[in-house]
Parts: sequence; structure tokens; C-alpha cells
Amino acid sequence: MRLFVVVALTGLVAGCGVLENFNADINAIGRQIVADWKERPDVAAAQFEYRHGLDLGEHMTVEVMVHADKITETTVDDLVEIAKRDYWRGTWRDVGTSYLVYSTDDPPYADKPGEAEPIAQGKIEFDGDPAASYGPRPTQPSK
Repeated sequence: MRLFVVVALTGLVAGCGVLENFNADINAIGRQIVADWKERPDVAAAQFEYRHGLDLGEHMTVEVMVHADKITETTVDDLVEIAKRDYWRGTWRDVGTSYLVYSTDDPPYADKPGEAEPIAQGKIEFDGDPAASYGPRPTQPSK
């Protein structure tokens, strides 16, 4: 019985770092990007992962898989613009956000991570004046 209590307490203490630092607005941005991507007829699937915790910091990755027969020269640019717009309009925070774009010709598989080659990848970054392109950004709430 004593061993069970020690193991349970260790699990609770170890789990604290994962639950800390969660920001609902960042999670909502990931959901919004995925929802907007899925509305496009060229998108086969989309998902996001938001990692957070005192020991992890914060980072979000958004992934989209595009139908191979619908990829055009502007497909990736359009998808990245959607992600930038939703991120900019969704929060005043700066959280490292990466994107991965895959083709249905070489999709990622959960049981074989890292084997698929993305057709594009990068970080959500802003040049110039993003407010001119995407509108105003939310401001930090006063305390």
C-alpha cells in the first residue's frame, strides 16, 4: 500500500509541469487554424499540438495534409497566410509556432514518426506591419 501511495504522489508531482503554463487562447488559435484549413477543398487533414509546461515552455505545431492533385504554386502560401492571420488575431502572446505541410502522396503516419517528408515547413513569423495585413492584434489584459 505504501509503495502505491509513493508511486501515485510521484506521478502527481511529475505531472504538475505538464499542466502548468496552459493558455486557453493559444489552444483556441490551434483549433481555429485547423478549422479554417479544413474548410478548404484542397486540404485532406489538419491537426495541431500545443506543448506547454514549466519544464517545456510553450510551443505549438500546426500540420496540414494537402491532396496531392490539388497542390498549386500558391497552396502553401495560402495555408501559411491563414495560420498567420489566425495567430495574429487570436492572441497578444508570442508563442513559438511551427507549421508542417504534407502531401497525400507522402503522408505522415503515427506509427512511423519522422519518415514522411513535408513539402513545406517553417515558423510563423511576421515581416513588416502585420496589423496592416491582418487587422489589430488583441492587447494584453490589464491586471
